[in-house]
Amino acid sequence: MPPRKPAARIAAPRLRAQLDVQAVTAVEDEDRLTDLELTDQDLGGLLAEHLEISGCRLTKVNLGGSDLDKLILVDLELEHCDLANARWADASATRVSISSSRLTGFAGPGMNLQHVTVRDSVLDFSSFRFAKFVKVEFTDCRLQSADFVSADLSGTVFRRCDLTAVEFSQVTATGAVFVDCTWEGTRGIGSLSGATIANSSPIDTLAVTAAMASALGITLGDPEDQT
Repeated sequence: MPPRKPAARIAAPRLRAQLDVQAVTAVEDEDRLTDLELTDQDLGGLLAEHLEISGCRLTKVNLGGSDLDKLILVDLELEHCDLANARWADASATRVSISSSRLTGFAGPGMNLQHVTVRDSVLDFSSFRFAKFVKVEFTDCRLQSADFVSADLSGTVFRRCDLTAVEFSQVTATGAVFVDCTWEGTRGIGSLSGATIANSSPIDTLAVTAAMASALGITLGDPEDQT
């Protein structure tokens, strides 16, 4: 058996050692926010197109309900932020880390994510339809009822994530890895061809088996019921 290739390393955001502390109250189309330290700011409901945010650290920033079409994110850290019900259609995210944040109902149709990590965050009812993921990892996240229809998840890692009722229909999943995830009611699991699923819990393994059987139209029965 050939030696196993090491997992591709995800590049961390590249930020200046000293960032400018500045209050942002409003933005316009094609504005650029660069090398800023934003803390405890309310940008909820922000509306703009082609906004670029680069080299910034956002802590406890509210972006809930924002509608940022074709947003460009480069070298960005978000911690304890609120992105609930935000819509970032056709956005691009490169070298971005998100931790301990709320993304409930977040919509990122057609997003392009490269070198992105999401940790200890809630993404229930989020949607990433037709999004493309390149070197992306979700760790200790809750994604109940999230929607990945037609997304390209090639090489994406989901580690200890709650995938209850997640929709994976028509995804591309070659090289994707799922480690110790929860699979209750997961849909479209038949589209995960080429992925690796590893569960240390027999209960989670059984949930995966049941979901796969359902996708193939197979009924799992008790031998005693067949006598």
